[in-house]
Amino acid sequence: MTTTINSNNKPNGERTPVAVVTGSSTGIGFETSLMLARNGYFTYATVRDLQKSKEIERIAQQENLPIRIVEMDVDNDNSVKTTIDKIISERDRIHILVNNAGYGLFGALEDLPMEEIKRQYETNVFGVIRVSQNVLPIMRSQRDGIIINISSVSGLAGIPSQSVYVSTKFALEGLSESLSFEVETYGIKIILIEPGVINTGFVEDLVVPDKYNINKDRRAIQKGSNRDNNSLSYYNNTIEKFLSFYYPAMSNAPHPKIVANEIIQAIEKVSHKKEVGPFLRVPVGSDAKKYSKLKRELADSEYHNLLKKDLLENRV
Repeated sequence: MTTTINSNNKPNGERTPVAVVTGSSTGIGFETSLMLARNGYFTYATVRDLQKSKEIERIAQQENLPIRIVEMDVDNDNSVKTTIDKIISERDRIHILVNNAGYGLFGALEDLPMEEIKRQYETNVFGVIRVSQNVLPIMRSQRDGIIINISSVSGLAGIPSQSVYVSTKFALEGLSESLSFEVETYGIKIILIEPGVINTGFVEDLVVPDKYNINKDRRAIQKGSNRDNNSLSYYNNTIEKFLSFYYPAMSNAPHPKIVANEIIQAIEKVSHKKEVGPFLRVPVGSDAKKYSKLKRELADSEYHNLLKKDLLENRV
């Protein structure tokens, strides 16, 4: 099922470049879809649930943007293949793919059910692979294309309370680096976007085990001892300390438009500057730039202690 806002075909046979963005209903995907459309791309804004696409549809209609809203579940082989095949049949090309769809699984490794861990990988890793595999043939035949993977500063360094989520971003980093060698000969370039804390709906969408001593709105922490009843985790103290940092940081974080702007700039860099090469890594936000720099400069023990001090000490 699709909703077309504006076809925006160019005159005199010039063909509008085509972009596909996953996870476009909110946050980074939402802003990136709008930004690409505003910059001349016919944009397929894909969403898992069309009921959540009302706001992007409203803005696109208001601004007369070339956006088509398409239902696609990155966890489902048939959904991805059907949607990508439909896009190619309609436009004959895909120039930009933004793999943005994902969510956060929160909690200590020991506390997480294996089914939740598998589900996290299904979306954050296999979803990226699934969409990329379906888009690569058309980009390869064009001998042109850019795949943009939305990673995180968590893809460069471990973060307390997010061991599984962080591991999916580490996987995405390695996948992207290796893929760049495979596709370079076909003119395809890979961009890794590594945001720090961004003020999106990420917190509201976190999957959190019930055993943690956290209010239902997940914006406040119920004070309690480490094991004051049988429902609490042995890791509750660490969780509480991290959340006392994370929630205020999220509420004061930059708007996701900052990420969309960086994506447009990165596309320009790899499209027009030969010295950039086939692979580009872009940390976004002052925190991402700070920690990515320190990760390169400090010994592992020094970096570990730095993060512990910044994220856990003097909390709660």
